[in-house]
Amino acid sequence: MTNLPENLREELNNIFLSDKTAESIGVTSVDWKPGEAYVKSVLTENFTNFLGVGHGGFLFTLADVALSFASNSHGRKSLAMKVDITYHRGASIGDEVTASAIEFSRSRRFSNYRIELHVGEELVASATGLAFRTDEWHLSEDAWPEDWKKSH
Repeated sequence: MTNLPENLREELNNIFLSDKTAESIGVTSVDWKPGEAYVKSVLTENFTNFLGVGHGGFLFTLADVALSFASNSHGRKSLAMKVDITYHRGASIGDEVTASAIEFSRSRRFSNYRIELHVGEELVASATGLAFRTDEWHLSEDAWPEDWKKSH
């Protein structure tokens, strides 16, 4: 089975949309599929530092939200263990920042992600993330087809 059953996708999407941290930083768009997530937020004055540019904490949080959605997108509850981020340039008030997290390896216990943050085509920050994959499933283990659980 390669496609996430639509009813499970919808329920998992509702879980992602209920993320209070994503809401608090103004995430306006969430797009995901198993192993990938894309989120967007517009930088507001509330998330600038004393220099008047986007605070690194805002960019890190947006990256972490993308990682959270990507690492949980297979249905198993996953927790970030480590994120290493590099900032390449500042973001300004009004910039729409897009964060993508794309899985590049996954085992039974761990998954690794490349995370990029862009303003338009320009790379603002890049990161790598490591997530721990628990034995627990979102929505209950019984909700997931056996062949999905074996491959995800």
